[in-house]
Amino acid sequence: MSSVKRIAVRTLPFTKTRMRVVLTGASGMLASALRACSPEGVDLIALSRAELDIGDGALVEQQVATLRPEVLLNAAAYTEVDRAESDPQNAERVNELGPGLIGKAAARWGAKVVHFSTDYVFDGLAESAYGEDATTNPINVYGRTKLNGEIALRESGARHLIIRTQWLYGPAGRSFPATMWMRACKGVPTRVIDDQTGVPTFTEDLARATWRLLERDGILNVVNEGSTSWHGVAQRIFSAAGCAHLLSACTSDERPTPARRPMHSRLSTARLRAQGGALPKWTNALDRYIARLSADAQCGR
Repeated sequence: MSSVKRIAVRTLPFTKTRMRVVLTGASGMLASALRACSPEGVDLIALSRAELDIGDGALVEQQVATLRPEVLLNAAAYTEVDRAESDPQNAERVNELGPGLIGKAAARWGAKVVHFSTDYVFDGLAESAYGEDATTNPINVYGRTKLNGEIALRESGARHLIIRTQWLYGPAGRSFPATMWMRACKGVPTRVIDDQTGVPTFTEDLARATWRLLERDGILNVVNEGSTSWHGVAQRIFSAAGCAHLLSACTSDERPTPARRPMHSRLSTARLRAQGGALPKWTNALDRYIARLSADAQCGR
């Protein structure tokens, strides 16, 4: 039996002068944005995977017991969608086991968990955008492990907010828009899939929204407004770089991948908009990102 004393879950002191928040996956794309826009009044403790492997239950318990955060922001994830097909054990450890362990530790010590999930929990066969209550049906290992992680967190007993998002990009780490910009600047002819639709989401917009939503519970879709295809994203980038003629479209069948992708997995923002928290349109967000890329390194074709 554990020697750790269980305490009653307390009301989160969001109104006190300082709030202690532990952020996992500190070196990742989203975590970098969460760190960059951390608001005043937050004591943010950012832990990398080397500092906190969320698949290690004893270590999770130790860190939470020692740090005693009011909120745990879980941005740690196994995001290599194609690799997960041949490496399901590691995907399960991070995406499935980890959220449950964090939830159990949070429930024991009276913390709230904010966890990030994905549109890949859906099969992409719906004709309309997926709301928070839509039926889930993942079609690849990554999606399955992320859905099981949601379930594990919900069953842990911890107060929680699950934020579903999709098609992330931002200043830190690799992303589809960054790759497209690099190819455009190098003058590389590029074919991009045009029959998969979703919502490109800027990590900076998502991070700012996350800090505003800490007091919410349940599941909430948080993505930029509107939708497009991968080709639509690339088209805007190649046009901004002055080389739209280098881009052409193809189908998913012409570009097969180890993991099946949901074809139409747009996330509905109706609930978020009803609560007054809508993010900017995806075009506005992408243009801001492109402007930053352009300022950092001019195209040199």
